[in-house]
Amino acid sequence: MSTTRRKYAPRLPPAQRRDQLLDGALGLLAEGGFDAVTMEAVARRSGVTKPVVYELWANRAEVVAALLRREADRATGQVLGALPTTDFGDRSPEDVYTDTVRAFVNAVVASPERWRLVLLPPEGTPVEFRQEVELVRSRVLAQVNVLAELGLKALGATGLDAELLGHTMLALAEMAGRLAITDPERFTPDRLVGFVAQVAHLLPKV
Repeated sequence: MSTTRRKYAPRLPPAQRRDQLLDGALGLLAEGGFDAVTMEAVARRSGVTKPVVYELWANRAEVVAALLRREADRATGQVLGALPTTDFGDRSPEDVYTDTVRAFVNAVVASPERWRLVLLPPEGTPVEFRQEVELVRSRVLAQVNVLAELGLKALGATGLDAELLGHTMLALAEMAGRLAITDPERFTPDRLVGFVAQVAHLLPKV
């Protein structure tokens, strides 16, 4: 009588296995919300047995916490990496802002599940995660305000409120990110960035 041996997932380094499982959890979250993230579902989605998941986390709450921490860290790195320094070099302020939004939109398109969690948090998103996002947003806004002030000075456009312009610049970038997630076929990166460029180049005329 022949027997069929059960297939086991190949052994992976702990860090690689952790990312594999969290990738599976992120996919489940994007499709079905937080309730979809269970130990069994994560194992099935990742092609491993439940004990493999339990080797890293004791329960689903720990999985969710680890997932949110990873995605918050990665999103923070992406958005801060997209921000320019205070030295524009030989670029115009309008081009600097446009390039910044382009980098951000491309990051969103490359990782829509991550950015949906940040820009369009589903029901049940923990308060701690929302607070972390707001803290990062405050850091970004502070830097954007500085860039707005420098840009207005460079353009000689002294009739605008730099702080309110900073809020507007950030809100416009966030809007572009949300549209890229919710309707990617209609709102392509080229269309979104092209619109941002048009808006940015109106500033010298104010």
